[in-house]
Order: sequence, then structure tokens, then C-alpha cells
Amino acid sequence: MRPYEQLMLLERLGDSQHEIEDYVKKQKDSFFKLRDDIKNNRLKIGIPKRKILSIYGEPIFCKDIANETDVKETCLYRHPLQYFSTDMVYLKFDKKQNLCCWEFISGSQEYAVAAKKEAINAED
Repeated sequence: MRPYEQLMLLERLGDSQHEIEDYVKKQKDSFFKLRDDIKNNRLKIGIPKRKILSIYGEPIFCKDIANETDVKETCLYRHPLQYFSTDMVYLKFDKKQNLCCWEFISGSQEYAVAAKKEAINAED
């Protein structure tokens, strides 16, 4: 490989690293916003999934739930780089793709909250 090609490769690698860092920062900021909205009782039951995605971004993963009557899908949000010692949020969506309940699990286990459909109604 010629020196110019090596330099171009390093430049592309540097650009990719910046893109990765920007993506991770965006994911962290979105997760912290979701966590803060839960802690401050701003996340309301009944919000459509598409609105959740536009506000908080894509979850780490979603899983279809076949054996629960009210819940069709569960999505996990957590810190993008921490796996075991981080807060986790499970958002659960009904058959109409509306938020029907959620669960917040603290990484430190000092603060855990769960919301049920009956407890909090969505604002129109």
C-alpha cells in the first residue's frame, strides 16, 4: 500500500471513529432523557410507539411477546456502553403499538419503579 493510500485509510478510520462517538453520545443522551422522564413522571401510558422512537431513539432490542394478553412487544433501553451496572428501562407496547406499561430497573437497585396501565393515563 502506498503512503497516500495509507494516509487516506487512516483519515477514513478517523472519520468513522467520530461517527461512532457521535452515535454513542446521541444514544446516551436519549437514554438519559428517558430515564429522567420516568423519574419525573413525564412518561405517560398510551403514547404511540412511533412517538417514543422519535423522542428516545431506537431501543437496544425489542422482543415480541406471544403469551401475554395486554402486551405484544417489549423493548429494552439502557446505556449503550454499559451492560451490567446500568439502569434499564423496559417499555411494553400493546397490540395497537401504544405504550401500555413500563419498568425501570436501577443499576444500583436503590430505585426501581414500574407503571401499570391503570396507574397512569396518557395525556391527549
